This record gives sequence, C-alpha cells and structure tokens, in this order.
Amino acid sequence: MLNFKECINEIKKIKTKNYCLIIGGEGTNNARSPKIWNRILKKNKINCKMIPLEVRKSHLVVLLNYLRKDAKFLGGSVTKPYKEDIFKFLGNNLDIFTKKIGSVNCLYKNKKLFGLNTDGIGFFETLKKNKVDKNLKNVLHLGYGGVGKAVLVFLRKYFSKKTTIYCATRKNFSKKITNIGCKWIQWNKMNKSLKNMNVIVNSTSLGFDKQNKKTPIILKEKNKLKLVYDVIYNPKKTILLKNSQKFGIKTINGLDMNML
Repeated sequence: MLNFKECINEIKKIKTKNYCLIIGGEGTNNARSPKIWNRILKKNKINCKMIPLEVRKSHLVVLLNYLRKDAKFLGGSVTKPYKEDIFKFLGNNLDIFTKKIGSVNCLYKNKKLFGLNTDGIGFFETLKKNKVDKNLKNVLHLGYGGVGKAVLVFLRKYFSKKTTIYCATRKNFSKKITNIGCKWIQWNKMNKSLKNMNVIVNSTSLGFDKQNKKTPIILKEKNKLKLVYDVIYNPKKTILLKNSQKFGIKTINGLDMNML
C-alpha cells in the first residue's frame, strides 16, 4: 500500500502525455483493467497510459486533491474498498443515478473531477439489448453490495411502475431499498417468493471465481420465470445459470454488462 509521496513517484514514472489510474486498496495491482485499456490506447494511438495504485486510506483524499488539479490526469477506475469514500469526496459532482447508488467506479475530468457508476449503466443497456419486457410483474434481486446497489437502481429505472422489485439481503437494508422504490426481503425467506418471480438477478459474489461451486439459490422448477441474470462473468456459466438453463429459462451473464 502506497502513501501519497509513493503514489506521486509512480505517476511521475509515466512518460505519456496523459495518464489514467485504477485506484483501490490491496489487490488493485492485480487488476486486469490497465492491461486491457493500455492495449486499446496503444491500438488507437492515444498518448496515454493507465496504471494501478494501491493507496493507503489515510492518503486517499490528498491524492484526489492532487489529481483534480493535475491537467495530465484524465480519469480512470475506482475499485474496492474506496467506491463509497470517493463518492463522498466528489460531493455534487455526480449524476442523479450515481447519487442514488451511493458509490462510484469511474472518474473523469471536465475541468472538475466527476464520478460515475458504470455498473448500473452497463446492466441497463444489456436489458435493452435483450429486449426484456418492461412490464413484467415481479423481479427478485439478490444482494446489496457495490455492484448490487447500482443494479438495483437501474432495475427500478428500467421496469415500469407496475413491476414490483424485491431485493433479498442478509442484513436489513429495508430503509435504503425502500427509498429506491423497491421492497426488501430477508435472505432466508426469499425461497418462498420464487414461484411468483418473472426475473431473478444475482448481484452477489456467490458463484464467482474461487466460489464457483456456490450458488445463492437452487431452482427446482421454472414456475413463472422468464429470465435469470447473473452479473458474474467468471465463470461464464455459474451454477445458477446452468440450473436455470435446465428449465429452458433465458439466461444472461455479466460479460455484456462489462463490455458495453
């Protein structure tokens, strides 16, 4: 983890005209974003480079103050555990949906430093791309973490007012979920509601990477389900998606959401 001076030293090593960052805590150096974006920047002959910075929390604000004044800094990504901290730092420099979400995963410069949450936007666009019926009756959303908050806000944006959107969590987030216009369900009681659901969206980490043998729910029949969306893209087919496909339910994974 780097302090402010160490962060600046890493930034000064960048020889391109401009630079972007992925800012986060421990593990940020292993992020794939810099490799992907640096290939894109190079291919398009853009004189810019992205690097990861594992920043100490106590030095986060002073780094952000430096970045908003540095003309060479164009923006970048924000990863755990600083999505909510940087959201608070940006104040009103956020769009209306990001304010509802309460966290950012993207920074950009337009004279001032602004933040966005692209998880929700990407999710919303995949619903449009797949022409999901906006007037379905019941939607069940699982989880209320970093990605989950964004997905829930854009679920409410996408579906009609006639659609009831439920959010199941282990902790009681009923007040926050109600403020978005959705209904909270206790995690251990959500199975009782499955028979009435038209859509299930998993925004938990259950099934991701090393947790690939886990799943938030096991479907025993199709009932009224028309779509199961798992925001996980590694593996491409989680146990939840495989289980859903057995019943002929349409499935979507998180790959498109991250590519849009």
